[in-house]
Amino acid sequence: MANIALAYYRDEVGKELLLFKKENKDAITRWLHYVDINFDTIFRGIKIDYIVRALGSDETYNRDNTPLDLMGKLLAKKFNAKYVTNILTKEKTPQLKFAGNKYNRQNILSQKYTCDLKYLNKNGRYLIIDDVSTTGTTFNEIISAINKASNNQAILNCFALVKTLWNKDYTSDKQQYNEQFYNKLKIA
Repeated sequence: MANIALAYYRDEVGKELLLFKKENKDAITRWLHYVDINFDTIFRGIKIDYIVRALGSDETYNRDNTPLDLMGKLLAKKFNAKYVTNILTKEKTPQLKFAGNKYNRQNILSQKYTCDLKYLNKNGRYLIIDDVSTTGTTFNEIISAINKASNNQAILNCFALVKTLWNKDYTSDKQQYNEQFYNKLKIA
């Protein structure tokens, strides 16, 4: 299983991601273009049949109109896969940005996702996408739901635009990587 994040949710990259989440057209264009032109490098050797996105705190099903949906559609086109918007549902949860640590996030999301694969290949290759991976809890809950629906036959990969790091883990080499990434994102 691949678990891919493009950069870290810090500094200018973090600001750029917030613009993406707030549906700023220029930011959306930059992120989409970056993934488009760097697709072969980002996803080297990965084969995918289905793209599915995580649901936001205020969503119980996919509304199919978010910036992350645009990313899902782009990835589906690049992978020659299907972007599926109707297989996941989720119970309403409090906003995770206020959850704090991994334990609290797990308690909030525990068994909140359900998945229905009745019209899809249960042993298909899935790419779960999200804008931010903070503790991996959202990915783990979606993985659990898809595994349950597929009788553990699905092949699962995860992709987030950015990953959150604790301050102690944001070393100078990661900061330098983020700065280089941001400079490439700006011109993408």
